[in-house]
Amino acid sequence: HLAACMVSLVREGRINPWLFGNHPLAPPPLPPRYMWSLGLLYLVYALCVAALYFPCRWFARVRAERRSQWLSYL
Repeated sequence: HLAACMVSLVREGRINPWLFGNHPLAPPPLPPRYMWSLGLLYLVYALCVAALYFPCRWFARVRAERRSQWLSYL
């Protein structure tokens, strides 16, 4: 959702309220010109994976070094 909000902010200059008002079983129609191109979708996906890689790598290292009981639940 955060990535969709950021793309909406860049593309439209505002966060489109459509992102928060739709329901999966009864979605309202898309706003005009809101469909993402496949290239944009791949770019956002790659940026999300790259942004999450470093925190995940850090957490894996912390979890391997510390054998705290509470870490087994995460």
